[in-house]
Amino acid sequence: MTHLSSPDVRLRHRTVCVAVASVAAFGCARQTIIPRLDETRAAQIDLVVAATTDVHGRLRSWDYYTGAPEPVRGLTRAATIVDSLRGANPGRVVLVDAGDLLQGNPLTFVAARVDADSLRPHPVAAAMNVMAYDAAAIGNHEFNYGLPTLHRMIRDAHFPMLAANAYSPDGRHAFDAWKMIERQGVKIALVGGTTPGSNVWDRDNLAGRVLVRDIVPSVRQEVQAARGGGADVVIVLLHSGLNEPSTYDTVSTGVASENVSARVAREVPGIDLIVYGHSHKELADSVIGGTLLMQPRNWATSVAVAHLRLVRDSSRWRVADKRSTIIPVAGHSESAAVLAATDRAHNATVAYVSQPVGTTPVTWRADSARVVDTPLIDFVLEVERKATGAQLASTAAFSLDANLPAGDVTVARLAALYPYDNTLRKIWITGKQLRDYLEYSARYFRDFAGVVGVDPSIPGFNFDIVAGADYTIDLSKPVGARITRLEYQGHPIAATDSFTFALNNYRQTGGGGYAMLAGSRNLDDRQLEIRQLLIDEVRARGTLKPADYAHHNWSIAPNAAVATAYLSMHRIPGEGETRHERRAWRARTAP
Repeated sequence: MTHLSSPDVRLRHRTVCVAVASVAAFGCARQTIIPRLDETRAAQIDLVVAATTDVHGRLRSWDYYTGAPEPVRGLTRAATIVDSLRGANPGRVVLVDAGDLLQGNPLTFVAARVDADSLRPHPVAAAMNVMAYDAAAIGNHEFNYGLPTLHRMIRDAHFPMLAANAYSPDGRHAFDAWKMIERQGVKIALVGGTTPGSNVWDRDNLAGRVLVRDIVPSVRQEVQAARGGGADVVIVLLHSGLNEPSTYDTVSTGVASENVSARVAREVPGIDLIVYGHSHKELADSVIGGTLLMQPRNWATSVAVAHLRLVRDSSRWRVADKRSTIIPVAGHSESAAVLAATDRAHNATVAYVSQPVGTTPVTWRADSARVVDTPLIDFVLEVERKATGAQLASTAAFSLDANLPAGDVTVARLAALYPYDNTLRKIWITGKQLRDYLEYSARYFRDFAGVVGVDPSIPGFNFDIVAGADYTIDLSKPVGARITRLEYQGHPIAATDSFTFALNNYRQTGGGGYAMLAGSRNLDDRQLEIRQLLIDEVRARGTLKPADYAHHNWSIAPNAAVATAYLSMHRIPGEGETRHERRAWRARTAP
């Protein structure tokens, strides 16, 4: 167990002159005074800030997709670290979160969609209440299940959910902007901000109800208000990456930048510490413009801890120095209190994901789904086309580890195949837009000195696969000119052709940088959840067979690029694979 303790308090001797009646006779008397402990504390305080972010429902160390323990993450383990910090630093710990709590795994889905009425308080609030969080920023995924679910969380939580840059149509703050707390007489302002990308990704849930504005001016205004309100310390909680490019086109959408934590540090005076999230990265200790920044790992994989040494100047406190570090949760025991608080939700989720909805006689795999056309991805695409009646459909292969083993097909397996709570939409797309869409997707691959691999800067879920059109991705061509064959029902697709296109809500709004779709109009307002459509399809079929869905409509050229790209995705050196690995590759990709 990791214990972080405050600096030792050193008691100092001091010499004073004591005025007494006999001062003339005895002169200045020397007296040794040992200051009281509270007097020493009043001179200097070590404030400890513990933080999580992007928990995404990982309340417990349990993988609902595989039905197995997950010992390297979970709030139950983070809670043990926080308890240790509080034991070592009594009355001086602040606990915060930088957002994305309410969506991300089957537990949060069950709490929002399956068993919302009986799981009260919301299990995320229940866990965080037990841990005694002081505040959390609102993340973009807090909006995924609609505002009613977020407001339920806010009602159930014993701490505020903050977003200084979220406004109601009447111009007032839609949520709390900041909160003042105290630790041993020190006034600490906690200011929150959330990414404006929610205007794009959750447009249907927010339009006409909540507008998320630019983070920088809104946070600047609230930091000034907090300082004016007497704050000795200002901590900003941002659901916004450091300085990564936005995943949407800020020009065509008119939506402010997504990742601005570094800008806030540079441009907003008066901030002592920024805890940020959203990018699912980790930063232990960095200073920009005098502001300390830290980011713990997503999924409650680590806790970020900052130490702010405060000294008193006249009647006010100031931060004399500061540092931060990261504590991984692996190796820490699970908190009995958080386990108890989440027990009902956990049991309900296990029961939900364990239920079989059908069977399959063979194993379906996704490990090669980004380099060859596979029946498992065709299954998703054909369900989308069937549900909407669209000519074309798209999806990503979200996880290369997803598979359907021979035997029972459970909800857990389908949730692993489609882990996001996306809804299905239908739009019109032109031939030019379709080509641009596929060219943008093909950026996932890059050439490393003549050997094709995947671009590590582009996440795999940003490589989309399209059904309904026949196409070839030629990786020997430069980015932007790789779609060498694009046909529909045997005829070349012209730029002016148009098609109906089924896709998820995130992508339809231009999410992931697919700017060619920004501004497209949704033609299907039924809010059909894609994962539920997959479940319903398996239930209706009873027995799932690859031949019912497989349709070979896309390929990568040249042939040699397929194997090297596959090995790159799985981090196997392209020239060092064994004979066994080559045989396994051929077996997986055989027609």
